Amino acid sequence: MKKETLNTIKTSGFKLPKDYFEGLEDTILAQDTLESHSKTSGFNVPDGYFETLENKILTKLEKPEPKVFNLFNKKTIVSLSSVAAAIVLLFNINLFKSAPTLNSLDTETVENYIINEIEINDLNLLINDSELSQTDFIDYNLIDVDDYIDDIDLNDLYQE
Repeated sequence: MKKETLNTIKTSGFKLPKDYFEGLEDTILAQDTLESHSKTSGFNVPDGYFETLENKILTKLEKPEPKVFNLFNKKTIVSLSSVAAAIVLLFNINLFKSAPTLNSLDTETVENYIINEIEINDLNLLINDSELSQTDFIDYNLIDVDDYIDDIDLNDLYQE
């Protein structure tokens, strides 16, 4: 490679585009007309606008204040709470549901429920020993008991 120094460079390195000088005059004239039109903004202010502006603004600001209604006064709160209480009572009263009674249940249905759904340990928790004893299920016939006592020999019971 050959070293280039300032003495050896023959070209300047700048090139003009093709047909540059042919459209140059039209471009300069178009730029000049653009600059002459841009000096005016194109907007006009009406005569006496700034003298009447302050009065127009003040007349718009001097409107009477509208009357303010309070949404949450005592009357509305009482009426809304009474409607809410009526709705709650409507759904809490059992008008739409009929509860089964003991007379309407079959004994077999209750027995099946106890056998299939309730465990023995749960029954033990529900029934106390003091409430339920074996003697509650024995049907004593007093005549038979008297006969039995008469038949027992007291000597058999007494032993030395």
